[in-house]
Amino acid sequence: MRGRALSLWQSGHYRQAVHAAAVKLNAETQNKRGRKDVSEKDLFRQAFTTKAPEPGKSRLRLMADDGSPTYSSLQDGAAAYAEGCYRAIRNPTSRTVQNELPEAEALEQLAAFSVLARWVDAAKVETV
Repeated sequence: MRGRALSLWQSGHYRQAVHAAAVKLNAETQNKRGRKDVSEKDLFRQAFTTKAPEPGKSRLRLMADDGSPTYSSLQDGAAAYAEGCYRAIRNPTSRTVQNELPEAEALEQLAAFSVLARWVDAAKVETV
């Protein structure tokens, strides 16, 4: 956790720290893919699809496509996981007025985004 999220966390603004981490991961993924025209669940769904890249639509590959069920599972699972993170964690932090998250719950949510960030960081960009 760096930058704005860390500052928010240290001051006890846990919900906002989770939101900031999600926003930062979205921006970093857009930068890695060279795409600013899609975000959040659509960004990750298109990034991790098993479809071949298209002009202007790079893909993120967690492993080389060896035709195995493992390849499809990794790609599809990462897309579904990312969608879940943004729909079930990020969206509620920005669209509803909530009480502050308990620290332990916020830490779990940050850990969920950390897993996704690690996958994005490790993925190879595939272009045409």
